[in-house]
Order: sequence, then structure tokens, then C-alpha cells
Amino acid sequence: GCMLNGKLYPLGQIERTDDCYKCSCSEETMHCCSLFHTPVAYDNKKCKVVFNKKRCDYDVVQKDDPSKKCFVYSRV
Repeated sequence: GCMLNGKLYPLGQIERTDDCYKCSCSEETMHCCSLFHTPVAYDNKKCKVVFNKKRCDYDVVQKDDPSKKCFVYSRV
């Protein structure tokens, strides 16, 4: 198996780790890519970024009312 952030994963394809990555584990190596895209362009004066582990993505919400989402211009 492969170790990632203190957790042992089985050999083969891992569709989703606890930290929201998709990985391929072999006896020689482990390759992973994120399942989320980081917001980079939004109104950072009025809004904040919160990681939603259930959806494996970032929510951008208003600082004074986190129940309201903000528009995101760009993600990477």
C-alpha cells in the first residue's frame, strides 16, 4: 500500500482520499491530483474562502453572512 498524510491506502486507484485527492498507488510510487480548484479571483474584502470537505471544493462566502455565496471570477 501507500502512505499519505499518515493513512495507509491500498495498491491501485484511489478515487478519493480523506484529503480530497485522487491517487494511483503502486509498489514503487504514489501519484495524486486534487479534486478541488482553488479560488484566486473574488472580492476578498467582502468574501472569504472555506474548504468544504464534503464536496471536496472551496466555497467562497460573504464574511458577514456565510450563508450567502460570492461570485468567483477564476479558479486554479
